[in-house]
Amino acid sequence: MADGFDIHLNEDQAQRLKAAAEAAGVDPTVYALDVLEQALETSAVRGMREYSAQWTAEDEARWAEYERTGEFITLEEFLQPFEALFAGPKSKA
Repeated sequence: MADGFDIHLNEDQAQRLKAAAEAAGVDPTVYALDVLEQALETSAVRGMREYSAQWTAEDEARWAEYERTGEFITLEEFLQPFEALFAGPKSKA
């Protein structure tokens, strides 16, 4: 297993990283490592999608509630807010 490695950025990438880090108020290295860690937590790895612990915990809680009560909403009920959103007036770009 590798102990680590250097990542080389081109000039544009380095400038964008510096600007984003400054906007966040942190050192560019700290910012880059945080963004990389977040990406690794939510990106496809070895063909499998890994989800954050928060998503998994919510899924488990909802499933436990369904198993406890047997209550659910229909697909139509779930889609109503989306249908209302898309049925609204169209904005002109």
